[in-house]
Amino acid sequence: MWAEDVDAFPRWAPRLKNCRAFIDAANAAGAKAEMLVLPEVGIKGNTHMLMQDDNSLEIADILIDWIGKHVATVE
Repeated sequence: MWAEDVDAFPRWAPRLKNCRAFIDAANAAGAKAEMLVLPEVGIKGNTHMLMQDDNSLEIADILIDWIGKHVATVE
């Protein structure tokens, strides 16, 4: 999960690019990797400290929803 303005920072822009390449390579190899860039789904205003941002509950809901869809439960 990535916040916004990553491309504006020389330290982080290459890391985002590398993460995109990793996701593509992993999926091409048969994995089910995902990455979420918040501004690309309309969520703006976040820093790199997502758990401390004003919309942290919205971000938590996204993560909880993802876990519910992708992580098997043991019964």
